[in-house]
Amino acid sequence: MLKQDLLGAHVNPIWLADTQQALFNSLMQALSRPGQLENWTKWLENSPVYLAVLATLLDGEVSLADVDGLLKDDHWPLLQAQNVHSEQAHYALCDGAKAISFQPKLGTLSSPDFATTIILKVSKLDTHHGDIRLKLTGPGVNGETQVSVSGIDQAWLEQRNEWCSAFPLGIDCILVDDTQIMGLPRTTKIELIETTQNEDLN
Repeated sequence: MLKQDLLGAHVNPIWLADTQQALFNSLMQALSRPGQLENWTKWLENSPVYLAVLATLLDGEVSLADVDGLLKDDHWPLLQAQNVHSEQAHYALCDGAKAISFQPKLGTLSSPDFATTIILKVSKLDTHHGDIRLKLTGPGVNGETQVSVSGIDQAWLEQRNEWCSAFPLGIDCILVDDTQIMGLPRTTKIELIETTQNEDLN
């Protein structure tokens, strides 16, 4: 049910502080446990997951690039973030089914946190079935874990590995479908183990 503000108008829960705190905790869990799917259905109402992620992370001190035009005009005042070109953005919202069209910030050796965080919309995240199956290893993963992703251009995974090849430089990714999120921090190693092309990402 939509909550109400003091004037009686309906307010989507993703813009409320208590919801954003719950979503932030869930997001930190996803980033600390790569490959773990977090379901946000109970918080979304009619909002897309990527908008809930942005509502949780953004404020007036950071910048956002809506690379593939997923946001509506009336989202921007609520997000408060500066609307900038993709190559200067702190955060970039992208459609994973479309080709990569920019070079994100990878940070510097002295300030790796200046890198871009990419929120990547895909059609489906699943533990078993999907177009591309990935093996994840690294910090936060107990040995290895596998996850499937549908609706993503394979080039995103290849380019992500290249961007993250010189740690601590790199990007952090948050994959989202209609109801779920999955964190892929730059410390995670991704290997492609099943796809139509049957190639490995090293």
